[in-house]
Amino acid sequence: MARFALPVGLAFALCSTAAVAQYTPPDPNGLEGIIVETYYIADANDATDTDGGPGLNVGSKTYRVYVDMLPGYKLLTVGGFTNHPLTMSTSTAFFNNEDRGEAWGGDINDLNLDENTVAVDSWLTIGAASDAHWGVLKTADPDGSLVGGTNNDGGSAGIPEGLLANDTQALGVPLTTSDGLWSTSLPPSINAVGTAPDLFEPGGSNNYSNDNFAYAVLGGIGSPDSLSNRILIGQFTTDGVFSYCLNLFIKLPDSLVCPDPECHEFLIFYGNLLPADTAGVGSANENIFTLNSLCFDSSVLLADCEGVPGGPAQPGSACDDGNADTSNDAYAQNCDCLGDDCLGVAGGTALPGQPCDDGNPETGSDMWQSGCLCEGSVGVLEHEFARAITATPNPTNDLVRLSIDGLNGERTGYELIDLLGQRLLAENLGVRSGDWSGTIDMSGLPQGVYLLAITAGSRQHIERIVKL
Repeated sequence: MARFALPVGLAFALCSTAAVAQYTPPDPNGLEGIIVETYYIADANDATDTDGGPGLNVGSKTYRVYVDMLPGYKLLTVGGFTNHPLTMSTSTAFFNNEDRGEAWGGDINDLNLDENTVAVDSWLTIGAASDAHWGVLKTADPDGSLVGGTNNDGGSAGIPEGLLANDTQALGVPLTTSDGLWSTSLPPSINAVGTAPDLFEPGGSNNYSNDNFAYAVLGGIGSPDSLSNRILIGQFTTDGVFSYCLNLFIKLPDSLVCPDPECHEFLIFYGNLLPADTAGVGSANENIFTLNSLCFDSSVLLADCEGVPGGPAQPGSACDDGNADTSNDAYAQNCDCLGDDCLGVAGGTALPGQPCDDGNPETGSDMWQSGCLCEGSVGVLEHEFARAITATPNPTNDLVRLSIDGLNGERTGYELIDLLGQRLLAENLGVRSGDWSGTIDMSGLPQGVYLLAITAGSRQHIERIVKL
């Protein structure tokens, strides 16, 4: 993983700007919070392994920590700054796999994730959970599991059913079902500066506090799933009390940055906000904030998803999302109550009133109906609207040029949706008259078939786009 010395401002010095009418203070809600996921809990079989080295004791918990942002915001930097140290500690020791583990998640060879206990190694990251995978919440992982159980080599004891197969309710989704590894695209490289922690090397310390260390992605990074926009920043395995206190720099969307000399391009979040941080005059310090979730202590009994300390409404348990068209409602890791849509995707958009593909090229405006029926209609308006739309080239390797002709003061927009009903891209074009054209960048998407839903007023047309 590339590293070179840069000042702490390395991540936000390269931000681009876009003009808006006038300066307004940034909204701290760009950072929705920090999510701590219980990724795994070691059982007696896991504790038999010596290939990965000592320290993975029965009951050891693997925690994953995510920065959860609104769509369009980007994580720039995690670190310790003057008077605001970055702290990470455990009351015992962090487990570090001595076989093929690494100090940085992006340095782990994805071909080794099925070996002994490599998948629960401790490390830092921004986005990457291996050299080929993004780290995502298990409840948001779209492609199953390649670690744990029968996918695992069984470790030094050759456990026939494999290691990392614990399915206790306390860890939510088991690794044998979903591993939180998403190979949608290559994760970014990280740049680090200052005194890095020695927590993630075998025999390292169990406590770190430093105000002169930061790691970043140049220009900032959002998640491949731009709607949830959660970025993994570390994985920590310990059988003791785990705690941290974070400081973050988050880049504002370009559309919210203005040409005013006082205008901010990033949000600063300190785990512990000092009086001096907000003592500026005017807008000078209006981008400095804090959140309770920036500091964490696993010994503190946290409220469940219904606000009951230590209660049973934990992620993975049943709930009611209030929508009769969904099924298998359950709490997600961030305590959203999500049901399966018509395609079986938890929290998915394949619901009545949303676009679908009925497989009939003679119909238009295909929509999910109650009972999860995908139906389209044939009519003059749909055919006329279809003739006014071109999307080329199709198939495409990267860019699609979309043209919509003959608009008549209609509110216009488009959405790019995959066949699981997940909205990948969306743009509201506002009220339009005449002709409009623009490009859609699909270069970061995997090969496959996608649905491009174009809406103008009450008219809608769906184009099937093939990505090569």
